[in-house]
Amino acid sequence: MCSTSLKKPLAEASMAFSAAATSPIIPPSSPASSVSDSMSEPSVAPLNRKLKVMIVDDNTVNLTILARLLNKHFSDMIQLTSVMNSGVSALDQLSKDEVDLILMDIDMPVLSGVQTTTLIRNDNEEHHILQQNKNVPIIAVTTSDGEAQRELYRQVGMSDCVSKPIAVPKLRSAIEEAIKAVPRLATG
Repeated sequence: MCSTSLKKPLAEASMAFSAAATSPIIPPSSPASSVSDSMSEPSVAPLNRKLKVMIVDDNTVNLTILARLLNKHFSDMIQLTSVMNSGVSALDQLSKDEVDLILMDIDMPVLSGVQTTTLIRNDNEEHHILQQNKNVPIIAVTTSDGEAQRELYRQVGMSDCVSKPIAVPKLRSAIEEAIKAVPRLATG
């Protein structure tokens, strides 16, 4: 479990990140899914294409670490298509480009991960989210991972929660569970 005493840096630069990294991730979508600590091979059948993944975090260091982790450990199954530094920028992007999976920080200014997820899942007049993106698996990536928080994430439509610092086996398990729950992802 992540320690809730971790703090975000006070000064954070805005990050314009090129989404050239390629890394495969398997999204979890079952609220009751358990996360395995094993480093075993993925239990999901090979995908016909790489998953298009968006990561959302207001902390540029966290964005860089997660992008590198995905590139290193998931390059066979993930194509990192967008790295967003706010919930607002994520909503704007989701109105233009289809993604297969979102890795979402929770504690962000302006729109939290919970608020952003709620806006993705529900119709709203300000952001016209593409229909394909409204049900995309969203995995919370956070230090706020207590049981009450995890229940809130499930209620707003998140697929799973992975604690920071990220353990690769837990992230892999969460992604695999999410892929299983979305037939179009499993079949390409």
